[in-house]
Amino acid sequence: MTKRPFKGTLFGSGLPGAGIAATATWEPDGLLLVTTSDKDNPLHYVKNPAASGNGFNNETLRLSWQQEGAERVLILTEPAEQTCCRDTAPNQLKADLQNILKQRKNLESRFRTGGILLTILIILPLVLIGLFLANRNQIATRVVSHIPVSFEARLGDAVLAPSRMQMNIKDTGPAVESISTISKKLTTGSVHNYRFFVAERPEINAFAAPGGVVVVFRGLLDAVESPEELAGVLAHEVAHAELRHSLQGMLKSLGFRTLASIALGDSADSMLADVTKRLTELRFSRDAEREADANGLQRLVKARISPDGMVRFYQRLADQKGPNPPALLSTHPASGDRLDWLRNEVTKLSGPWQPLQVKMESLKQ
Repeated sequence: MTKRPFKGTLFGSGLPGAGIAATATWEPDGLLLVTTSDKDNPLHYVKNPAASGNGFNNETLRLSWQQEGAERVLILTEPAEQTCCRDTAPNQLKADLQNILKQRKNLESRFRTGGILLTILIILPLVLIGLFLANRNQIATRVVSHIPVSFEARLGDAVLAPSRMQMNIKDTGPAVESISTISKKLTTGSVHNYRFFVAERPEINAFAAPGGVVVVFRGLLDAVESPEELAGVLAHEVAHAELRHSLQGMLKSLGFRTLASIALGDSADSMLADVTKRLTELRFSRDAEREADANGLQRLVKARISPDGMVRFYQRLADQKGPNPPALLSTHPASGDRLDWLRNEVTKLSGPWQPLQVKMESLKQ
């Protein structure tokens, strides 16, 4: 095994959403040494990282490991760095890396063949348009599954900037700290670097932007009657982020070219403002809401947080229906079927539940 450095980007809890530059080497004892400019953790000694392909056609190489209860991921995008990683890897991992790079070549060949077929199909635009309209949800889901986490993080950062100007968003204070305390229990092991904010607006609302950005409106904090109720809403929003529902919705309404322009910083302020408005008004499908409910319940159970708060809060909002329902119901409609399903699922769950050590007065500050 030859010791040569290779470069990539490190993602994980406590790091910027877009990751941090890192240099890695395989040590003679088989450990992976990762060096970064992070003052808190400049060196990482990794034993037996998991290797996999990543990206639209496995164009990136992904090395992951658990560190202090959270996942760390080293992404290698340049072919030369990937080759160096493979050639200098310990024998027990070299075969896996070789297979990953080989699979990428096979995928590239398949995509070239697919490109020829797609060119032929372009002569039938009406058929293609009809197929797209009939299957756009499946298409968006498939495309989103190949979008790297780093792209999603840049998109979230881009959307956050105009949100700050439009909404008087706070990223510090007792309410933000309490939200973060609850949310850390719900996001263990996520590849996103979650950031939580409070928007000083009276609407009962919250939204999740791509890349782990969650914004909670002041009106929602005033409306909850217990930390567990807030945890139920946060679990639902985190589920939307983890399931990439917001990214799918933006892709369907804006198109990939617009999303790429935003992520690369080539978009106008007016476009970013429009994207922020779309996020606050983004209405998910019934299937997406049910999926987020199920995933959110799983997160509450795993964190030992009582799921009764989720049902209680959505039921109270549903009881307030009228000519001007709460904003959260406009984007997350709490239909009778949905509430019945939630109540039925919660009755199947058993504790013991652990009360959240968050004071209600801190949420109101």
